[in-house]
Amino acid sequence: MENKKSIRDRIDFIRSFGRQHRYASIVILLFLALVVYRAGHFFLKSEVRQPEPAVNVIVASVKRMPIDVISPVTGRLKPSEEVALFPMATGRVSAVYVSVGDSVTVGQVLFDIEKGQVGSTLNQARESYSAIASTYARMEMLYAEGAVSLQDFESAKAQYIAAKESYNAAAEAYANFTVTSPIDGVVTSLSVAVGSLAGGAVAGSVAGTDGLVIEASVGEALAPSVEIGAGVGVYIDSLGREYPGTITAFSPIPSMGMLTYPLTITMDPDDALFAGMFAEVRLVSQSIPEALCIPSEAVIIREGKPVVVVLQGDDIPELREVVPGVDNGTIVQILSGLDEGERIVSTGQHFVTSGIQVRVVGERP
Repeated sequence: MENKKSIRDRIDFIRSFGRQHRYASIVILLFLALVVYRAGHFFLKSEVRQPEPAVNVIVASVKRMPIDVISPVTGRLKPSEEVALFPMATGRVSAVYVSVGDSVTVGQVLFDIEKGQVGSTLNQARESYSAIASTYARMEMLYAEGAVSLQDFESAKAQYIAAKESYNAAAEAYANFTVTSPIDGVVTSLSVAVGSLAGGAVAGSVAGTDGLVIEASVGEALAPSVEIGAGVGVYIDSLGREYPGTITAFSPIPSMGMLTYPLTITMDPDDALFAGMFAEVRLVSQSIPEALCIPSEAVIIREGKPVVVVLQGDDIPELREVVPGVDNGTIVQILSGLDEGERIVSTGQHFVTSGIQVRVVGERP
């Protein structure tokens, strides 16, 4: 009886344990099935590679055209004429009639200096000259009639000449106290004011408005290519564009103590140009009337050799070795390796692989 009871108790325990852990067993089985499925999918699926997109490029044509080698020379725009105001008299300024930036004409009064005794000296010289001139005129008439001797006439003449010179000197000294503009132009500086002391130093300056020039110099290598009267391009950095100019002066002799040759470029009139602007004069040092050319950036270096990417049919690129010639930074002459009319890659060539098709997204003129 005890054995039967013991067996029955074991069967009841197993049934009770199964009922209590049934759900946990189901969860474990489902998890193991999921792991097996994911592992099989990972190892058994075939890998599919997407094709790489074509490289975008911009192309250009191989053309025959003139090519110039440009040698830049720097300088600054300055007035074609600028004159310093240096008062010849010394004294305190009594009146100022202009300001910096005012337009003036030749002979226009800019400022006055107190005249003091110089006015009295001029009046005395004028009166003396007037009296002696009258006496000389009378003596000249009497001498012509034979009424006075040659000695008396010569004495009167000498007095007249001396009086005239004294009067002229006094008038010139008086005029020095009035400072006028020596040229037509614009007042560019003025360092005097009413009550200030003038004389013995530069008091200002006036610049002409007829034109602007650039004074520069070139070395011996560039000197043979300079020609008076030749037109040049002048790039103004602050304006971001090029303006025309003309070589108007050139010295075949170097400046004193220098090894460079001075030249002057005169600018064509333009309201956008102002004195003081930084300028780059673009001199043509070498000119080839006709050459096989491509954009300079189209030439790249591969394995130490200059090559160009040439497009064949269906836009298939080919890396072709070339022999470059003159290069002005914009276009380059090709001595061999290319034929006129061929299409080459000018942008995107660094990312091209020979034989793999590219996508043309633009073309340079």
